[in-house]
Amino acid sequence: MKRDIPILSIKRSPFDVCMDIWVSWISLKDAQHTGGSGNLQDTKEFMKAGEAVERMINDLTRLQWWAVRKARGICTMWRYPDQSFENAFNAAEDILTKKMRMDIDTKRYFN
Repeated sequence: MKRDIPILSIKRSPFDVCMDIWVSWISLKDAQHTGGSGNLQDTKEFMKAGEAVERMINDLTRLQWWAVRKARGICTMWRYPDQSFENAFNAAEDILTKKMRMDIDTKRYFN
């Protein structure tokens, strides 16, 4: 007898979607070609969103800047042993979420 198992849909937050775009944007480096298989408008929107998130992250305090990079696997070390990684990341997420909701290139992910 085959049992139907319900598939749970995990909804990602708009913040996580924007951060995933940023991580992909960071990893592109100079390999920005799509081989002709991508939609140019999608590529343009992706690049603008990645650049916008990068600007926002660069405006954070250095502690929060490191926390975001550690949380997304861009850096592996936590350089502030006397500071809480979780507190720094939560503060960064709050700041970035507010900025992402207002930025022209990222606010569409919050609708």
